[in-house]
Amino acid sequence: MTKKEQLQQQGFKAYENDAICVFWNPALCTHAGKCVLGNGKVFEVGRRPWIDLSQADAGEIAAVIDRCPSKALQYELKDAVRIVFEESERQAVAFDGDTMIGECQYSPAGTNVWIVSHTGVRPEYNGRGIARRLVEKVIEAARERGVRITPQCSYARNLMCGKDEYKDVLQ
Repeated sequence: MTKKEQLQQQGFKAYENDAICVFWNPALCTHAGKCVLGNGKVFEVGRRPWIDLSQADAGEIAAVIDRCPSKALQYELKDAVRIVFEESERQAVAFDGDTMIGECQYSPAGTNVWIVSHTGVRPEYNGRGIARRLVEKVIEAARERGVRITPQCSYARNLMCGKDEYKDVLQ
């Protein structure tokens, strides 16, 4: 049985496009608002259907759903790209199968600060939200370790600066 079939049996509704399938179970939803605050164009309560996947790329949608405290929102990415945090190499890496297709590199600056110095994805993978997922993986690891981030690379800086959801980790 597929993940979609399993979740639909549990009362989840499915919304999908070519890159992502989003699942929502209204019975589990605690209305914390993380989805709407995370991206009000994708998640708009007054609209029917209330989820519009054409308003953002799959990586951005997945990053918002990852912050859902009740797990009423879940997702399944349709591509085979996986993101791995490699602490010993000081990077998050994107793989398509066994092929490395992108990275987000950082270096320590003292004991509690990481400097994100580079984020890059092979051009043929642009527009799929992979760079965002790479930076989010580094942010997730920083939060787990109580580390702050100084985003020096332009991608990470544009993603993080001025956004409430990253205030807790910005140096």
